Amino acid sequence: MKKFFFLLLTVALLASCHRGPQLDPVVKAYYRDSLATLTERCAQVLEAAYMAENLLEERNDLPGWEGYPVQLYEYYTGRDIYLGEPKRGLVYLLNPSPEQLAKWVVNAVFDATGALDPANIEKLCSFIKWQSGAQFPVSGVVYEDMYTAGFYEPYVFKDGVTVYVADSTWLTKDKHPTDEMLAYYLTLTNDQLRPNTGRYARISSTTREMYYAAGGTAEVGHSDDGERSQAWLAEVGRLYREAWGNDKNFLIYAWAKANL
Repeated sequence: MKKFFFLLLTVALLASCHRGPQLDPVVKAYYRDSLATLTERCAQVLEAAYMAENLLEERNDLPGWEGYPVQLYEYYTGRDIYLGEPKRGLVYLLNPSPEQLAKWVVNAVFDATGALDPANIEKLCSFIKWQSGAQFPVSGVVYEDMYTAGFYEPYVFKDGVTVYVADSTWLTKDKHPTDEMLAYYLTLTNDQLRPNTGRYARISSTTREMYYAAGGTAEVGHSDDGERSQAWLAEVGRLYREAWGNDKNFLIYAWAKANL
């Protein structure tokens, strides 16, 4: 009898672990009544995912991302004002579905504020659309014309964070990467990178300081120059994989806690 009771208890515990964190009744009610509408809004956010253009392959064996449906995309920028033609990009992406993104948004807002204010939900959706288009670059080049309109500068990403290539022979002074360079950027390992990484983590530009303030405990450095530890890459990747297929994304929650 004791063995049978122990077996039932074990099964119950395993089932509880499998379900993950329980959702608040307020969030459950939102799922029932409003999730479809927010999913439509998140589909609009994902329309800004400009790198998801020409799907070349999907694989679930990418090193460090085994078991996740990482997709390789080829894409082209607009006409670059210096090159005189569009630039080609290659990037591995792991973008959420509209419903997945909607669940991340709802839970981030509720967990950060204790309520589901439509203004906060829209603020978070609008920020993600403007900042990233909900694109999570696992590796590869991301072009942005933030500083000069029409000049598409290449930024190399790994695990959702900007990184800097250590070997200068794989850099281009005119910022027009060759096809060989684009392929190289897809397979970078941490020992091929400079010690410092970028400050922000996709998909909501989460900083290390936001991460700590939200309860993050891994030592990932700080946003100051010289303190942006590569440990940020591993932690961002871990948290994004943890969020995949689940209702909560800690990185989005950390941004919401700091900004809502």
